[in-house]
Amino acid sequence: MKVFASVILIVGAGFFLGLQAQNVASDSLYNQAHDLYRQAKYEQAAEIFKEASEYYLSVGDSVDWVRSILRQGDALLSLGEVRKGEELFIFVNEHQPKNAGAILKAEIQKNLGRVYRELEQYEKSIRFYEKGLELAAVEGASAFMAQLNNNISYPYLYSGDYERAFSHQKKAKEIYESIGENYRLSFVLNGMFITLRNLGLHKQANKYIRQSLDLREETGNPNLMDIAYHNMAVSFNDMGQKDSAIIYYGKSLELSRMLENPYDITQTLINIGQLYKRSGDYENALAYFNEALETNYQTERPVSIANNLKELAEVAVLNNDLNNAESFYREALNWIKKADSPQELAGLYLKIAELKLKQDEFDEAKEYVTEAKSISSENFASQLSQAHMVLGEIYEAEGEFRKSVGQFRRAHAMFANQSISSQIEPTIELAGAYSKMESDSAFILADEAFFLIDSVRTNVAGLTFRSGFFRDYAGFYNEVASWYIIQKNDPEKAFDLVEAAKARVLMDELAEARKKVYETLDEATLIKKQQKAKQIDRLYTQLEQADSKEGAAEIREELKDLEFEYQSFLNELHTNSRELKNFDYPEPVTLSKVQELLNEETAVIEYAFTQTGMIRLVVQHDDISASYRDSVSSTNARSFFTENVRSFRQSIIESEEKSTIYDQGANLYDYLIPAFEEVEGPKTANLVIIPDGPLSFLPFEALSRDSRFLIQDFQVKYLPSASIYSFIQPPHRETEYDLLALAGSGFESEENAAYPARSQASFASLPSTLLEVDSISVNFSKVKILKNDDVTEATLKSHDLGNYRILHFATHANVDETNPFRSGLILSKKAEVESLFGEDGHLNSREISSLKLNADLVTLSACNTGMGKLVTGEGLLGLQRSFLSAGASSVMVSLWSVFDRSTSVFMSNFYSSMLAHQQEDYGMWNQTLDWFGMYEHPMIDYKTKAIRDAKLAMIDHPYYNHPVYWAPFILIGK
Repeated sequence: MKVFASVILIVGAGFFLGLQAQNVASDSLYNQAHDLYRQAKYEQAAEIFKEASEYYLSVGDSVDWVRSILRQGDALLSLGEVRKGEELFIFVNEHQPKNAGAILKAEIQKNLGRVYRELEQYEKSIRFYEKGLELAAVEGASAFMAQLNNNISYPYLYSGDYERAFSHQKKAKEIYESIGENYRLSFVLNGMFITLRNLGLHKQANKYIRQSLDLREETGNPNLMDIAYHNMAVSFNDMGQKDSAIIYYGKSLELSRMLENPYDITQTLINIGQLYKRSGDYENALAYFNEALETNYQTERPVSIANNLKELAEVAVLNNDLNNAESFYREALNWIKKADSPQELAGLYLKIAELKLKQDEFDEAKEYVTEAKSISSENFASQLSQAHMVLGEIYEAEGEFRKSVGQFRRAHAMFANQSISSQIEPTIELAGAYSKMESDSAFILADEAFFLIDSVRTNVAGLTFRSGFFRDYAGFYNEVASWYIIQKNDPEKAFDLVEAAKARVLMDELAEARKKVYETLDEATLIKKQQKAKQIDRLYTQLEQADSKEGAAEIREELKDLEFEYQSFLNELHTNSRELKNFDYPEPVTLSKVQELLNEETAVIEYAFTQTGMIRLVVQHDDISASYRDSVSSTNARSFFTENVRSFRQSIIESEEKSTIYDQGANLYDYLIPAFEEVEGPKTANLVIIPDGPLSFLPFEALSRDSRFLIQDFQVKYLPSASIYSFIQPPHRETEYDLLALAGSGFESEENAAYPARSQASFASLPSTLLEVDSISVNFSKVKILKNDDVTEATLKSHDLGNYRILHFATHANVDETNPFRSGLILSKKAEVESLFGEDGHLNSREISSLKLNADLVTLSACNTGMGKLVTGEGLLGLQRSFLSAGASSVMVSLWSVFDRSTSVFMSNFYSSMLAHQQEDYGMWNQTLDWFGMYEHPMIDYKTKAIRDAKLAMIDHPYYNHPVYWAPFILIGK
């Protein structure tokens, strides 16, 4: 503040009057700082502007001193140091030189307007900008008038006065276009995008942000490009083009990290958090929201902080943590009331109303909706339409269905001209409201919703986001299927809808793999893809080795961005690759196609859950039946099966008495398995189970009736969906070897382990795995066995795994239900050997998916290999999925931790029986037909028969007859 003190003395003495001193050194410094500013080197620019101001002060040049101070403050604002900038501008405003002209005075007002705009004090910001406009008008400076018109549009925009905002923007645009000032024009175009977007005019808005980005890329200014990339992402997201949105968020995040401006980075962090929230990855969503909030608190911006807290509250609601959600909303309300932002306040009231609805506090919910409507205006179309949506939900919860329909109809009409993504939820809600009244309008609107959903479903690459975006809508397909069963008695349409909702991303991935679309990418791109995945794997290994909370936190931060960067890269591949962008993704299978695959003895039983109920579809070669159960024993069906499956599994795992297991199994059998014996015609002997929801963890073979297990009466296999079947690779492909068997019997000591958390401390030794692989290998002639020290990830990958017909893994598995890509097989290994080859000894699911297999069967005799993260619509994200994507025809997995000694007996029985059945099913004649492409692989094949034989042998075994020994193993695939 020494400079300020000197100025007070000089200004007070009138020293500046009439002084026109010019100093070459100070002008040179000013120009140098100006160039640095345009290159976004704001810290250096601020320092040199300060130095220039001191030169001007020393020669008594008052005008250029003010100009330098203003530019120094401008650079500080661009660095995010708003309060320091405010201090400079206030001082200059209070000590204006007597010879300052109107334009210089207007410059001071403009900068103060910007400060208060950044601090979200919009009324104050407008006052300073208006004063600046008055001063500039005196001089008739068109370029400066354009700048002020653009600047004043933002506080009008953010306070909801869109008409005035757009009017000022149009004036600025006309001036800049007339004088060819493209740098400043890019700012105006960006503002026009925001205005039109907030009015719900997404298509009109998009052209302005595209033009702004083009101009900003010409300048090469990273700060301006960061804003443009962010808004391009927002625009693409609005229009349902999720792949492009992810790409541009990735570009924006990279620049934001580099620039370290807290005012710019927070919104990008929040938007990325929203992507993860929509995909169901709440852990990553919270990581981004919390990082944003920590930064937002430093900026003291009430609206930004409130919106950030609102996102945290929404995640709390999704996690059913309603008390924390209310705390976040209350704090957000305290912040938003400090700002003049009625639109944001209305939005917050509606969110609180939704929370009150969840808490069954209907009257309070209505009060908040009324508050939101009272402060909204015709300009706040989004808030008004959302208010009708929330009121519709309240009336529906109260059983006032006609009132509910009225509100949803208004919301649906108001959203009609908005983006595709915005139209989906109101259409779904209105369809649901009509269904409560058993109106045919429900079915018409449901079809409209399906069209909208399908138009955006494949506009994103990568399992993480694609499955996540679809999960919100998959349940709706099942809901509508239940309407067709109850109101129309149309099981065929119900089947079509259930299949449309089930394992669609897996079907897309299998279709891509079959067409080998990724093999069309150039080698450099494939290497880059693998390198990014390896970076992530290495960081996870470092995280497991971290010896302090601080170190682990740093690694998690780096991982968070790397994971998003990888997803962004996948979406860039998807957008830029002609083969991927134009890929013709398959439609779900028709009922007639499924029936063609079934003989008279085979039935498909497919289950699907609605929010509360369960659908059961039974498909036979000439018939289909459907039933819907909303509740069981006064409990909603979903809750009933969730609890009873958990209890049944627990009883088996804890080796409870068989009588207990028979009783529990019989209870589930009655609800899940049709009474086939009551149906006239050929006896049903084969069941293909397509589970859903909690039934994904159920060993159906252990269900019982009349003290007989289901497996004693039926042959059983599993599929993720019926549509998947034709995309699974066929068995009997030519391979050089019969079997590759891997047995990891022991794990590293703590000091030698690549990751101590997964060493002996976490995983028990498996001595019987050696016996297991030896006993099965005698059944094959061309065999490769890896044991003990030979079992490393590097060694496994050194083999051409496509040369083996059977792959057998007898080792531990790690199932990560939070991050499915980290699930994988734990291989016994030497840490130093693995690191030499850049491996970590953990064959994770992402690595498995990228393998090229020709295996008829992959057996995972490890613990819990059939478990994973359950995603609505996509099913179980387990290791079986990764091996099917890699090209395996079928996968055998376990549903709980198995006993390695009994497993050895089970596997020996299975393989010897499998080879015997293969001889019967796939003899010379069928092999010849297959060679000519005329052989149809049976739905129930030699592997299905063999697993039943092995289970029956265990049931008759003197020691291993309890279901705990044989029930966990299930067969999935073709």
